Amino acid sequence: MKYVLILYLCSFAGEPKCLYEQITPREYPTYYQCASAGYLRSYQALIDLGEEEVNTEKYAIKFECKEVNII
Repeated sequence: MKYVLILYLCSFAGEPKCLYEQITPREYPTYYQCASAGYLRSYQALIDLGEEEVNTEKYAIKFECKEVNII
């Protein structure tokens, strides 16, 4: 089984809402590798957004590793 990583940018300023999702263009051979990449990419996304914007919009990155069927 392989996994694909999906990242969601969510704002918790006011009513919580997720603004968009990004499916990474890579498949991971194990759930562990996908989840580990999820934490690293989430952290990098927050750095890229910048401290001021993250603080203002109360951004958080949510992610999931979804199984993909290989035929």
